[in-house]
Amino acid sequence: MNSVHQTRIAVLAAVVLAMGACHKTTDTSTAQNAQAAPAAAASAPKERHHRMTTGGVSPLIVSMSPESIPIRDGHVPMGRFSLIYEIDNVEKATSAYISVYSRGVGELQRHDVDLQARGQIEFFIDGSNFDLGPTLRFRVHCPSGDSDWFLMGSDPLQFPQKGQIAGVDPGYVETRGRVSGGGVPVSISGVSITRECTPEAQVDSSAVELKNVVATNQRINLLLPYEALHGRPIAARYLEVNLVVYGPGMPAEDVYPLNLVE
Repeated sequence: MNSVHQTRIAVLAAVVLAMGACHKTTDTSTAQNAQAAPAAAASAPKERHHRMTTGGVSPLIVSMSPESIPIRDGHVPMGRFSLIYEIDNVEKATSAYISVYSRGVGELQRHDVDLQARGQIEFFIDGSNFDLGPTLRFRVHCPSGDSDWFLMGSDPLQFPQKGQIAGVDPGYVETRGRVSGGGVPVSISGVSITRECTPEAQVDSSAVELKNVVATNQRINLLLPYEALHGRPIAARYLEVNLVVYGPGMPAEDVYPLNLVE
């Protein structure tokens, strides 16, 4: 971890201790609900299960509250979260930590966690100093009608309906490796897309001129100019909360998606 991350984590730790907010316990029945900045209501939590690992150590994030985090102008303000976790065969583990990661940007911060079969940690997530980029949305105009907007970085639809965009690839855009005058190859998929369809894109509600547009059945390929992003990334529309446990063999991890909500 670099010095910037270490400094930020140290500051966060000091804030938590000063406020009496950092609390770890194995008694999850008395844990209070975490508080954070206002966010849209998340869907009901899905049941999660341990996975088989080669080293025998199996981490699991049982639940996290809240299940979403607000994003404003490409930045995530500080919010307080509560996380319940389990580590199967914990006696084989040597260390563990939680990493908060953004696809397209990188690791935002990291917290050590206690080695125990079941535990809870309350901590702050602060992404205010990281730029997650603007909101990039696409829609498609077809003879049969217009699709809804689809945000780049959102998960593809598992069961897209007629007239919907099923997905946009890539799921994020990094800032490194850019060439002046170049762009990002983008693919839009959907069951209703035909050769007669045309795409539309907006970056933070501003129209973008797309290049090299080629429409085929169920897919449109195009080039999004780098200049439209003004040197900023496009992060995935969720953060990855990773529980990483070291033990025999390779580190084992479990990933919990934390949705970004505007």
